[in-house]
Amino acid sequence: MQVDLKALEFPAIQRLLERLTATPYGADAARGLEPAPNLEAARALQKAVTVARQRLDAGTLPRLGQLPDVRAALRQAGNPGSALPVQALHNLQTIMRQARELADQLADTPEIYPADLNKLYPPEALEQRLSACLNPGGSLREDASDSLVQAFGERNRLRGEVETVVQKRLTQSDLAQSGEDALKVQWHQERAVMVLRGDAAGAVKGVRRGTAMGGRDHIIEPIEAVPLNNQLDTVNGQINNEQQRLLRELTDTVREYGEPLDLMLTALTWIDLASAAAQLSAQMNAHAPVLEDRPGVELDEAYHPLLLLQFAEGNGPQPVPLSIRLDDEQPLLLITGPNTGGKTVALKTLGLLVTMAWCGLHIPAEQDCRIGRFDQVMVDVGDNQSLLHHLSTFAGHVAVLKRILDNAGPESLILLDELGTGTDPDEGAALAMAMLDELRTRGTRGIVNTHLAPLKDYAAQQAGILNASMQFDPDTLSPTYRLLIGEPGVSFGLTIAEKEGLPGDLVARARRHFAELPTAQAGGSGQG
Repeated sequence: MQVDLKALEFPAIQRLLERLTATPYGADAARGLEPAPNLEAARALQKAVTVARQRLDAGTLPRLGQLPDVRAALRQAGNPGSALPVQALHNLQTIMRQARELADQLADTPEIYPADLNKLYPPEALEQRLSACLNPGGSLREDASDSLVQAFGERNRLRGEVETVVQKRLTQSDLAQSGEDALKVQWHQERAVMVLRGDAAGAVKGVRRGTAMGGRDHIIEPIEAVPLNNQLDTVNGQINNEQQRLLRELTDTVREYGEPLDLMLTALTWIDLASAAAQLSAQMNAHAPVLEDRPGVELDEAYHPLLLLQFAEGNGPQPVPLSIRLDDEQPLLLITGPNTGGKTVALKTLGLLVTMAWCGLHIPAEQDCRIGRFDQVMVDVGDNQSLLHHLSTFAGHVAVLKRILDNAGPESLILLDELGTGTDPDEGAALAMAMLDELRTRGTRGIVNTHLAPLKDYAAQQAGILNASMQFDPDTLSPTYRLLIGEPGVSFGLTIAEKEGLPGDLVARARRHFAELPTAQAGGSGQG
């Protein structure tokens, strides 16, 4: 399903999910979350979220720890001849261990992953190979290969011999020094050395390797130790060469298992995302809507999720639930009334909840809701004026209408805010009527918002278009944000103007002028 995500503020839902994910994989999936391409996929995603929510409520949903991102390392491993650093291999080992534990914990609820949960298990042969070569801390084991065993044995022998030589030189009488470090053999770039104060350094024949303690002490390799240190350098080079060879070999093994590793990460990604979606569901006290294999929507006391979360955090008023139905008998709803009554919120609530449902997400509602099959959700909300493209407000709306006419069909959901505005009211109303005629003929579902009075009478005379309005309290002259199905909207513009302080005689003259307008005489006024 294709959706105008930005117009419906869906990126805010993506950001909420991203903050609830535990891994960089889930975070990326949340940022890129889109409606499923078909109903079967949407139901599978919804099932995953529902199972995760059930386990969350039962206290059995596994908690993912912070995991390293190995995707770049896997891409590097795909290049023949490459050698991953030890840390990258250790990170991969960490991911595989977590994935195996997670797969074991979720074995009784395989529906938590829409594909095959067994793909979460890492390649066992690769796990064993890395365990045989890596220390728990993430370094190569000294016994990772026969050559390393031999080389490390030779290095240990040489280190012992050269330490003995340097220690013997330190204990000679001409180097007598005080302090606990005076007789210690030091190591500088893998060579055994002495660290002597200036007065003693001159007595030693050897190689000056630098200074220490801000220049006070001198690093000296005694001449007696040079041959052994040279041999030690050679062995260390052999160790380094063997380690690099081993890293290339391990990287070759990683490359062999590239496909199952990718499948493992994909499973881990969506389980993290499903867990985040379950947490979001709990925060909103939401539940899964019924996904139906026919176009249509039925919301029963549903809430705009962002407004609901703002209220829960104490940052906004309690939202009013929305009940709405679009089906074969009632495909189009025309919402009229004052601009401040909440028409746009109702329109966005419907579009956002349909989008969330097709992403597998739960929706906040007091009662059960039904979301049907749509191939696209097209939205025209707000001012489409573009200075860059020199479009007027009206021209911007027309551009959206043209796109809708090019694509809308019986499985499209169309959400039009303030249809017919931006031009002469009569022309705008006529264009809106023609647009509604076309959408009705095509069997398109949708909501159209307007404050143009002639459209109310038009909708009352057309099968398939139902009037509705946002309730307005006539005593307080304030909106209640409750949708009234079957009741056209009434404008309280002049009454509100008087209440807000415009002179009474001016408002009275306005009422007399209004009464003489063709629209008022036709019975479409409702001004108080």
